[in-house]
Amino acid sequence: MSIKLHRLLKRQLKKGGVDEQTQLLIAPLLDQVNEAYMSFDSDLYHIETVLEKSSQELYHANIQLQSNVETISSQLTKIAGNIREVIFEMDLNGNWSYLNPAWETLTGLNVQENIGKPYYIFMKDEKGKPLQNLIDLDNPNANTFSKSIKCLTTVGEKKWLDFSIKVIKTDKGIAEGYIGTIVDITNLKKTELALIKAKIKETKANKAKDEFLSTMSHEIRTPLNAVIGISHLLLLENPKIEQLENLNALKYSSEHLLDLVNDILDFNKIASGLLELEKTDFSLEHILNGLHSIFHHKAKEKNIMFIIKKDTSLPQMLIGDSTRVSQILTNLISNAIKFTEEGKVILDIEVAEETKDSYQLDFMIKDTGIGIPEDKKDKVFQSFAQANSDTTRKYGGSGLGLAICTRLLEIMGSTLNLESVEDKGSEFCFSLNFKKSEITNFHESTYKIDGKLDDLKGVKILVAEDNKLNIMVIEKFLTQWKADYDIAENGLIALDKAISNDYDMILMDLQMPVMNGFDAAKAIRKSNNPLNKIIPIYALSASTGVNIKSKIKDFGMNGLICKPFNPTELYRTITKILRKEFVA
Repeated sequence: MSIKLHRLLKRQLKKGGVDEQTQLLIAPLLDQVNEAYMSFDSDLYHIETVLEKSSQELYHANIQLQSNVETISSQLTKIAGNIREVIFEMDLNGNWSYLNPAWETLTGLNVQENIGKPYYIFMKDEKGKPLQNLIDLDNPNANTFSKSIKCLTTVGEKKWLDFSIKVIKTDKGIAEGYIGTIVDITNLKKTELALIKAKIKETKANKAKDEFLSTMSHEIRTPLNAVIGISHLLLLENPKIEQLENLNALKYSSEHLLDLVNDILDFNKIASGLLELEKTDFSLEHILNGLHSIFHHKAKEKNIMFIIKKDTSLPQMLIGDSTRVSQILTNLISNAIKFTEEGKVILDIEVAEETKDSYQLDFMIKDTGIGIPEDKKDKVFQSFAQANSDTTRKYGGSGLGLAICTRLLEIMGSTLNLESVEDKGSEFCFSLNFKKSEITNFHESTYKIDGKLDDLKGVKILVAEDNKLNIMVIEKFLTQWKADYDIAENGLIALDKAISNDYDMILMDLQMPVMNGFDAAKAIRKSNNPLNKIIPIYALSASTGVNIKSKIKDFGMNGLICKPFNPTELYRTITKILRKEFVA
């Protein structure tokens, strides 16, 4: 044959006993078979080359992967070694299977010596008993939690530890072990306990302060009520001209002292965070009329003008805390008139914005008074502070007015802004949002009582009061108003009288001997006289603690009338209560 046969083909022909003559006869077939063998060799060589190359690449890749794994493992080891919290793994029997170096820092024990040993050998409660019940080994699925525990270390040191553990599960959801952390929170816990003790101490101090202020308020207001009441009575009894100046001075001084006491109590209530804003329907026009009535005469006495400018689109009725709005405006206007010797004081109110449900009103109080120096503007908003050291001596006041206004406006979501030039005057501005009222028709009679102060004929009032001077004062006024009344000098007498008589209302002092006003009111409500279930009972008291209003309601009283009282205001209040128009 002319072609060179493949070695494998030669071997097959020889093995098959095919002679040369026969090979010549099947030469074409042998040529094709030989070509197939040669092609197979070529393909096989190519595959071996590719496999060799791939094997080399795989080898190098494996070397690189091992290097990367070693690098990552080294990095993880460094990270775990530098983490301050203990990281652990645990088997289902509660034996440590991994602990990072932080374990040695926490316990002082060698990591390798602890691996494979139960956790509770090293974790004991503050009495030294093993914490075997910390982990429920019989119920692995329940062991995912975080607890703060107090432990005793191997050296007898007590530590607070945050112990967190999580169960590890297979792809089929079968628990195979645990992983978790142990964090030393001793310092944090000490700080927390210190804060709790400080909070308790602060709460006790605030309670003591409130009780002290309430007691002192009662002790000051009780005789002050007599002074103010008697000064009003004397002024109504046609005093001689030479006595009139002294009586007016007495009346002014007692009312000024009352203002100082009220400022301190209001500030304490705000600072204690116990001031709650009311949301009731009120007439801004009524507040403005009252302000005009009060300050028009004060301004006239100083020969200055007091002007109220109102936006023509001011609504008749709004929803908000009318008492606090009035208090803020009264404080600011009073200050403006106090510090203005010539010129005018203007209260300007405008509707800044109206929405479907609310109004935003802008308030501005402007005066032409002494003004405030630029470097003293911040100081005037501080508690018990005045712009100048001689302000209190010259003009009076506690230095709490602006601080109270500022805090009240903060509670109401606003701020008090000041613009002032020394010797030119000052301007205080703020904005308030009010909900729209569904009451559209304002009736003046709701807020105004007509007639002279002798319209209590036929009205029978029970007054529970133990202070002799206060009894004398209230008796004189009720007599002047032609009311029928009984006096009870303690709560037990008041209860007996309320059971055996029918009254139109009860004025109840709170601090009385034998039975106090709280218990008396509660007993009256529970008495057999059916009228006592609905009769208005109002606390007439000098006590003004931060929780006094909620407390009196808990004992069945309808509201609070504070002593000292202005006789005219007391009359108006009593009349409104009897007309069922007044809710304290």
